[in-house]
Amino acid sequence: MKKKYVIIGNSAAGIGCAEGIRKIDREGIITIISDEMYHTYSRPLISYFVQGKVSAEKMMYRQGSFYKDNGIKLLSGVSAVKIKPENSCITLSDGKSLSYDKMLVAAGSRAFVPAIPGLDTVTSKTVFMTLDDAKKLESFLSPKKKVLIIGAGLIGLKCAEGILDKVKTITVIDLAPQVLASILDSESAALVQKRFEEKGVKFILSKGVSRFEFLPGQSAENCAVLDNNGAGGNDKETKLAFDIVVLAAGVRPNTELLSGIAETGRGITINEKCETSCPGIYAAGDCTESTDISSGQKKIMALLPNAYMQGECAGVNMAGGGKRVEKTIPSNLLRILCFKNF
Repeated sequence: MKKKYVIIGNSAAGIGCAEGIRKIDREGIITIISDEMYHTYSRPLISYFVQGKVSAEKMMYRQGSFYKDNGIKLLSGVSAVKIKPENSCITLSDGKSLSYDKMLVAAGSRAFVPAIPGLDTVTSKTVFMTLDDAKKLESFLSPKKKVLIIGAGLIGLKCAEGILDKVKTITVIDLAPQVLASILDSESAALVQKRFEEKGVKFILSKGVSRFEFLPGQSAENCAVLDNNGAGGNDKETKLAFDIVVLAAGVRPNTELLSGIAETGRGITINEKCETSCPGIYAAGDCTESTDISSGQKKIMALLPNAYMQGECAGVNMAGGGKRVEKTIPSNLLRILCFKNF
């Protein structure tokens, strides 16, 4: 009897899992569940999509015939809402159920949206993690618009890079005293910030947004009221007018599907085989905790290469092979303001 594999997630970890399964089992039934409507694509390229440097086709993570070539059924535009391990089945958002023999949870992460008073009054707002987010942002842009980006991390700066030549002004605000605070030391961060400032981007660091105000009838109908939360200073609040706000204040792993089913911390707990504590269920990618070999600490390392390696490892093991991921390295390649056409 053919084994039934279900993969929740259609990005790097999910694709790695499918390819890992096919290395061992060419006949098993693979179903991938995706809440997006797209062929698998590389999310780090969304800033270049907005910039106009790559097309949606160029963003594809695998060739167009990938699912057909590998005998994979892709369920697009639906999500898994409940896992019932006692019955080895999943309830989907469309009301249908799907049974499995082995399953991978590669649910990724979601944007953290801070609960800032008045945010609901801002019409032109978005996060910046998916192709749909990029298309939404693109629909707001015009040469007369002022953009406020909350978050000077990787997502915020890549967003700024993508819209540099499409808007009037860009202001980036962050509670941290430097850009890319979780990645770079202060000297390196200063070089990156200077490069952006040379392109006209303004930075407001060591400050946060305490609330938003709606200003109907003015040139910019939104106003961010800033305070000094991050710096501990005594200066009074200032106001910044804007048209569009991009919320890039961080991400949160999607662990809810396994809450009460398998062990979770900040992310889903997995072993070196990418198994969770629930038999038959594996996990990989941004929703999991990995051991950082440089520090020995368990942490979330939301890096595409790690996601793929974990997914492939899980797939091989789900199909009966023996594979381990024992070395997770927190390394990444960052290209900012140096991009050339594909």
